[in-house]
Amino acid sequence: MKPSISKITGGHLTARDKRNILDCIEYLRGQDHHNAWLGYKGSPKRYCVTPDSENPNIYEVRILENYTSDWGEKRQREWKFTVEAKGIDPLQPVPPKADPQADLFEGMSA
Repeated sequence: MKPSISKITGGHLTARDKRNILDCIEYLRGQDHHNAWLGYKGSPKRYCVTPDSENPNIYEVRILENYTSDWGEKRQREWKFTVEAKGIDPLQPVPPKADPQADLFEGMSA
C-alpha cells in the first residue's frame, strides 16, 4: 500500500502538506523526542507532528506559516489538524522531556 495521509479534522491540506507530514513522520522515527518544528529550508511552512498515544497512525499536526501582509508586516498563521497515516508503520509516542530546553546550556561553564 502506498503511504498516504487522510485528514480527519481541520481545514484544507494541500498535497505538498501531506507529503511533508509523511516526511516528518519518517524523520521523527529515529528521534528520541517529537517536540520539534520541522520544515524545508526556504519554505514558509513548518510542521509539528505528534502521535496520538491511544490510536496508532493518528497524528495531531500543527502547521505554522510565515508570511508578509499587504502592508509589509511580518506575520504568522497556525493551523491544527488531526490526520491518519496509512501504508506506513506507526510512530511510537515518546514521553515528552520535562523541560526540553534544559539541555541547551548543559556543559557550559558559568
